[in-house]
Amino acid sequence: MVSPSEISEVLSAHPGVTRAEAAVVRHEGREVTVAAVELSEYLSGPVLRNHVRERLGEDNGLAGVLVTDAIPTTGGALDVDELAAAVADGRCTLFEDPRDEVERRVAQIWSAQMAVPAVGVTDDFLELGGDSLSALGIIAAIETEFDRSIDVFEFMNAASVRRLAELLR
Repeated sequence: MVSPSEISEVLSAHPGVTRAEAAVVRHEGREVTVAAVELSEYLSGPVLRNHVRERLGEDNGLAGVLVTDAIPTTGGALDVDELAAAVADGRCTLFEDPRDEVERRVAQIWSAQMAVPAVGVTDDFLELGGDSLSALGIIAAIETEFDRSIDVFEFMNAASVRRLAELLR
């Protein structure tokens, strides 16, 4: 596993990131690595998480990225409690692997159609960089794979692999 300081370095080197800090926090009884970033241009947490994945490998350990105006600090250091609170209240979505075959197949389709190395089941389509062309490509691939028609409205309302998989079950 990669250290939080290495993750911070990779994130800080991204041209759209002004500052980055990472730490290990407890969430639902387990320890996860989460980063907080300040940006100079719009980027989403999932896009930055995939940036780290491309640079440090799939097993780098980064579970989520909190995009914020100012990195929370206490006593001059990253406020780990505030970072944990951001995860707990949903301001920082953590990467989640598929739970079953339907989620796995949908995540693979999203990954292939959007050229994104890893798609978590709770990642938001638009935050991953999705647009109208990738939506149409995903819809066409899903219709072929699952032999089920799905319209753009259903797809955009689902917005995540998990919710789309629920429609397909």
